[in-house]
Amino acid sequence: MAFTINPENKQLEIDIQQEINECLDNFESFCFDAGAGAGKTYALQKSIEHILKSEGEILKLSNQKILCITYTNAAKNEILDRLGKNSSVVVSTIHEFLWGFIAIQQELLTEEHKNKIKGELEKIEQKINGNSLSSNVEQNEFRERICDEDFLKVFYSVSSSPAKTFKEVIKGFDEYFSPYLSSVKSFRDFVKDINKKYKLGITLKEIEDKKSKKVIYNPVQNRDKLENYVISHDTLLLYCENIITSQNLLKRLFSDRYPYVLVDEYQDTDEKVVNIIDSIREYSNSKQNFVVGFFGDSLQNIYGSGVGVLPNKEEYKSIEKIFNRRSSSQIVELIEKIRNDNFGQQSIYTDFDNGSYNFYVADDNFDLDIFLQENSLINNTACLLMKNDDISKARGFDELLSALKKFPRFSGGNYENVTNEFLQTNLQQMGWFLRDVLTFIDFIQKSSDPNSTVKEIVQFISSSKSTLTFGNMKQFIGSLREISLSTLTIGECINGIVNIQEPISGEEILRKIFLIDETSENVLLAIKNKAYSYFYYARDLEEDSESELSVIEEFFGLDVSQFIKWYKYIFDDLKDEGISYYTLHGSKGLEFDNVVVVLQDNFAKKKDYCKYFFENYDNRTDDVNRFNEIRNLLYVACSRAKINLHVVYIAEIQENILANIESIFGKVQNLI
Repeated sequence: MAFTINPENKQLEIDIQQEINECLDNFESFCFDAGAGAGKTYALQKSIEHILKSEGEILKLSNQKILCITYTNAAKNEILDRLGKNSSVVVSTIHEFLWGFIAIQQELLTEEHKNKIKGELEKIEQKINGNSLSSNVEQNEFRERICDEDFLKVFYSVSSSPAKTFKEVIKGFDEYFSPYLSSVKSFRDFVKDINKKYKLGITLKEIEDKKSKKVIYNPVQNRDKLENYVISHDTLLLYCENIITSQNLLKRLFSDRYPYVLVDEYQDTDEKVVNIIDSIREYSNSKQNFVVGFFGDSLQNIYGSGVGVLPNKEEYKSIEKIFNRRSSSQIVELIEKIRNDNFGQQSIYTDFDNGSYNFYVADDNFDLDIFLQENSLINNTACLLMKNDDISKARGFDELLSALKKFPRFSGGNYENVTNEFLQTNLQQMGWFLRDVLTFIDFIQKSSDPNSTVKEIVQFISSSKSTLTFGNMKQFIGSLREISLSTLTIGECINGIVNIQEPISGEEILRKIFLIDETSENVLLAIKNKAYSYFYYARDLEEDSESELSVIEEFFGLDVSQFIKWYKYIFDDLKDEGISYYTLHGSKGLEFDNVVVVLQDNFAKKKDYCKYFFENYDNRTDDVNRFNEIRNLLYVACSRAKINLHVVYIAEIQENILANIESIFGKVQNLI
C-alpha cells in the first residue's frame, strides 16, 4: 500500500541527504543519527551513490575506494544487494577488512604477538606458582615427561574422565606421576599450565630469534592459539588498535586508499574500531582529504558490546533524521514516547494512520496461542518473547536449551550467556564451541539438501583435496544421504560421518570443522573433550564428576533435529503459518505488520527488569546504564511494528508504575 508524503516532508528528507552529501563533498566528518524505521541503510546507499556519481572516475584513476564497514555479514549482503557490484566500493565487516589491511604488516603483528605472549606467560607463571604441586616438583624433569608426545596423547584422551579412571591410566603410563596424583585437579592444572608455558616459550624464542611464523587470524573461531600464531576476533582488534593508532605511515596508507569511510550501525561497533578510525581522521585532518561518516542510532544499542554513544561526538557534524518510513503514525507516536529523549520522531506520511497499539496486563496463566487467535493475529505477525525458554519452545529446540542450562556456562550467574552465546545471531559473538556445532549442522543441512550446489558443500572439505572430482563429490554426498543424518542423535551423526572413508574422508571434514589435530585418534571423544572445556570453562573434573560427564552425554544424545531447529532460528529460516517467533534482541532489523511483545520482569536472572524502566520513566535514575538497557530493548522491539502493536506485560502492576505505563501506552487492558 502506498502512502502520501507531503511536499514539505519530502523536501526536508532531500535536504537531510543533501546535508550528508555536502559533508562528503567537503570532507567534513559527520555522525548521522536516525531513529528506527528512518531508512539509515537507504541513506548509506544514497551516500555511496553520490560519491560514485561525483568522484567515481577520480577514484578509479587514483586507485582509491569507498570503504563501507558493517556490523554483520547479513548487513554487508543487504548493502551489496542494493548497490550491486562496483570495483570502487568495498563493503566489509570490520574483522574481514582489518585483517585484509593489516595482514601484510607481519613485523608489527609479530611484535604485538610477542607482547601478548609475554602477558600470557606472566599469568601462567602465577598459576603455576599458586599450584600446590609447585613446591614438590622438579619442574624441568616434570616438563620433559609431560611434554612427551605419547604422554600427551594419553593425558588428553582421559582428560575428561572421572578422577579414579584418570589416576589409573596416568599411573599405568608412568609410575613417576604417582606421588603427584593425590589431587587430580591440581595435577591436571599443573600439566596443562606447564605444557602451555613450554609451548608459548618456544614461540616466544622463535620470535626473539627472528625465526617466527606468520601471525594468522582465524575468522571461524573466537579463540587464540598464540603458540601457533593464531589470533581471534578480539585479539585482532586489539593488535590493530595498538598498531594503527601508533603508526602514522599506516594511517596515511589507510586514508590514501580509502578517502571515504562509512560505518553502518555505529552504536554496535567495538570501541577499539572507533578509536582506530578516529585516530586516522585526526591524522588526516591536516594532511589530506579524508572523511568519516557514522550511521546509526545510539538508542538501538542492545547488545552491550558496542560503543553505544559515539566518543568524541562533538568533533563530528551532527545530522539527524526524525522521519519514520516504516510505521503508522500511531506506532511512531508510541516509540517516540518510549525513547523519552525529545528526539522528535514522526511519520513521514500524511495518511499512514490506520495503526494501533494496546497494552495488556496478564498473569502466569497467559496463553499466547489463544491471544493470537482471539485477536486474529495469524498473518505477518511476529511474537517477540523475553524468556529464552519460551522462544526455544516456540521454535522447537527446548530440549537443547534444557540440556545447556545444566552446564556452568549457562546456569546461575552465567545465564545471560544463553542470549549472548547460544541465541546470538551475530556469529562472531556466538560461543566458540556452539559456533563449531552450528557449522557442523550447516554441513548436514547443505549435504542433505538436493538443491545445494557442489560449491556449498565442498567448502567443508579439507583443502588438501586438490584432486577432488565431481564424481568423488557425488559419491560422498550419496554416502551421507544414505545415513539419514536428520533422524539420528548428534553423536550418531558424528560417528556416521567418521565411518565414511572413501573417496572423501568424513573424519577429515570433522577435524576441519571442530579444529581437531592429528594427535587425537578418536574424533567423537576429541569433540566431547572440547565440549567439556567450553561448557565447564576448562575446569577439571573432580572425584564426583560422573554427573558432569552424564550431562555431556545427554548433550550428544540429543536428536539432531533439535540442533537443526536451532540452526533455522539463527538463520531465520523457520516460519509457522504466518507467525514468527523471535527474542526481543533477535528482532532487530526486522519489520512486520503486526507485532506482539511479551514482557516479563524475571529476565536473564534479573528481578524487576521491566518494572525498573516503568518506575523510573518520569524521574530517571542514578543507574542510567540499567535504565537505558531496558529502554533501548523495548524501543527496538516496539519499533518492529508497521501497523499494529500488542504489548503484554506478565506481572502484578502496582499503582506506583500504572500512571507511567498509561502515560506511554494509554489505557491498560486486563487479561487476568
